[in-house]
Amino acid sequence: MNLLVRNARLRGKEQLADLWIADGIFREIADAGRTTSNAAGVDYQTADAGGNLVTPTFVNPHLHIDKAYTALSGRSSREETLEDSIRIMHEIKRGYTVEEVAARAERAIRQSVLFGATKIRANVDIDTIGGLTALRGCLLARERTREIADVQLVAFPQEGIFRDEGTEKLMHEAIEMGADVVGGMPAAEWIPDEARRHVELVFRLATDHDLDIDMHMDQSKDPFDRSLEYTAYRSIQLGYQGRVTGGHCTSLAYQPAAHAAKVIELLNLSRFHVCVNPQTLAIMGVDQEPRTRGISRVRELVDGGVNVATAQDTICDGFHLYGSGDPLDYGLLMAYQAQYNSTSSAGIVIDMITHNAARVMRLKGYGIAVGADADFNIISAPTESEALRKRPSRLVFRGGRQVAEYSISGLVGGEPAA
Repeated sequence: MNLLVRNARLRGKEQLADLWIADGIFREIADAGRTTSNAAGVDYQTADAGGNLVTPTFVNPHLHIDKAYTALSGRSSREETLEDSIRIMHEIKRGYTVEEVAARAERAIRQSVLFGATKIRANVDIDTIGGLTALRGCLLARERTREIADVQLVAFPQEGIFRDEGTEKLMHEAIEMGADVVGGMPAAEWIPDEARRHVELVFRLATDHDLDIDMHMDQSKDPFDRSLEYTAYRSIQLGYQGRVTGGHCTSLAYQPAAHAAKVIELLNLSRFHVCVNPQTLAIMGVDQEPRTRGISRVRELVDGGVNVATAQDTICDGFHLYGSGDPLDYGLLMAYQAQYNSTSSAGIVIDMITHNAARVMRLKGYGIAVGADADFNIISAPTESEALRKRPSRLVFRGGRQVAEYSISGLVGGEPAA
């Protein structure tokens, strides 16, 4: 199918543009009214962006689809801490069935697409509590949504690897079953030596199978957690620069500024990706005043040249009662938490949910450029800051074909109508 998108407002461009798409690829991008590729009389459809913002498809590089919607009936927590959230999920995971997980995961993927996120990296728990049931369900969900979304699955040992005896074998099996990325959570181990051993096993699994790494890193308020810098250092030693992502990295915010600056320099040298999930401030524990934000050093990381993305993380589960899956929702929350409050810094946040997140997933053919895949959103707002402020209606395209329409006036049962 051929498509001509008229009057698109592209980021960083004053002049409106026309986008000519053929066979799912951007073939020409020109000032509005000046496209030439469709002049030969071929059949095509049109979409008028009306001067509104057109972005590449949103990318959610850190989402737990296996746990999504497990807290629709509520979330009871004694302490409202991360550790309490992990305990809450234990009982839920024991009741998993493949089809039940598949249904919830599919719903999370479809809702993400509705909001304009057609690229997703999903963490899936691998442990001795639920075994491989969650992965089997997520593999089914991925297959069922293949026409509308690209989903990478991370084998994620939430309970640790050595602390949860038997998980090492399950990690090998998960990779054989089709997990795309090797996950980890070294902070789950009891002592620092075991955390380093955890990191080494993750690297061994990844290098043996030529897979990328995406670990939950130092997700704590402990300034003495040091897995992040060790992992960055090992990625250089093992030639894995640009292939390792750390999720959360909250400990960095609690470390002395001089030490944090050295870590940030090391992250830059290793081409490390950091995914900061702002909504997890709700699960990092209730502080005395002054309360901490529970996120990493976002501004210092960005200013230090580190690739920083942001993501939804969880949708209504034992960790986090809230969450919609809309990148503009968690993007706005990131803007608040990082104190990005200018026209230019709104663009930094949009980068975190588009290009920066695409670098985390190492997506090829991404962006609005000639030769790139025609995966994009038409957002009913003229600027980045207005898109974040209003989280407005949008049209969602994949391969030049419209796959979803989100309307802020079309709510059914409290959620957007698909």
